Amino acid sequence: MPIDQIKLTGFRNHQETKMDFGPGINVIWGENGSGKTSVLEAVHILSIGKSFKTNRINETLKHDTDISRIEAGFIKNKKRETISFSQSSDSRRQLKINNTTVKAREIVGKNPMVLLSPEEQQITKGTPGDRRGYFNKLYSTVSKEYFKDLSVYTHTLKQRNALLKNMAKNTQFNIWDDLLAESAEAIWEKRRKFNSRFNDCLGAVSKMYNKESVFVSLKTEDKKISKDEIKLKLQELEQTDIRNRRTSFGPHRDKYLFLFNGTPVKTFGSQGEHKISLVLIKLAEYMFIKSETNSTPTLLLDDLFAKLDFERSDAVLALLEKKSQTIITNTDLVDIEKHGIDLSDPNNKSFHLERQCSN
Repeated sequence: MPIDQIKLTGFRNHQETKMDFGPGINVIWGENGSGKTSVLEAVHILSIGKSFKTNRINETLKHDTDISRIEAGFIKNKKRETISFSQSSDSRRQLKINNTTVKAREIVGKNPMVLLSPEEQQITKGTPGDRRGYFNKLYSTVSKEYFKDLSVYTHTLKQRNALLKNMAKNTQFNIWDDLLAESAEAIWEKRRKFNSRFNDCLGAVSKMYNKESVFVSLKTEDKKISKDEIKLKLQELEQTDIRNRRTSFGPHRDKYLFLFNGTPVKTFGSQGEHKISLVLIKLAEYMFIKSETNSTPTLLLDDLFAKLDFERSDAVLALLEKKSQTIITNTDLVDIEKHGIDLSDPNNKSFHLERQCSN
């Protein structure tokens, strides 16, 4: 069971909230504005160090509150680990594991979770950068080596772009080109492997989803290129990069495209096709993480039944592994019962939140 308890203090519109989760399906219900999604947001922050609602995490601080704190207990191999995040009104932040202060990168991949939320629809509808960001986060979750290579590449790219903005030839380019080429080669090598495995998971999930003839697949621009070839390409494009003030070649330019029955869903997909594509992508993500890490991620389903029709949401529930921990938000328990979720099962739990003054 990845998470057994969470406490929220001064977070969003939660003055003081505590939930003890079960190993099965956990339903958080209440009217809109009661803080259901905020609980999922807190789990997300404690799992990967970032919010899925905002890039400005100070926005999660409850109005007229000097400090907020979220804390959760995660269980792995029968051992319990406490992760907490606190922030003050003057923007001071602190992340701890078992009361020891750590950096955000140290919790990435420790307690994997899969989020299905309206914000995640950018994966199919958004920009190439949105999709790169999604896969960078996913591959960093399953591979510390990928996360390290990506961190080095991102830092090096910023340094090279800073030089390019000077609009002049600089002897330092050779230094940064060498570092950039080395990390780019490592990233592309890992991406080829991970892209193929993720696509296999996506194909498997598509076949399992048998309510209608649907097949979602991933199209990528996998590159197999050596460090020396990458460095040569960077040198060839140097004058172009100086004129444009940015690096035009590298993994940061990779494109990912999702296909719905062979057609790009980004360009031609209907609203319904976007929705079911996202669901299958997320179930493939779950399968991929489990396969790569040999651990079962927690599923966070934000307002699932409002986003999909009855049959499709039923099909999604049928695909979920019965032994996986799932946290679902919903406005009432009627839909939950209609979909056959048995809250009398000791592994399942429900939590009712009442609407409070919003942040």
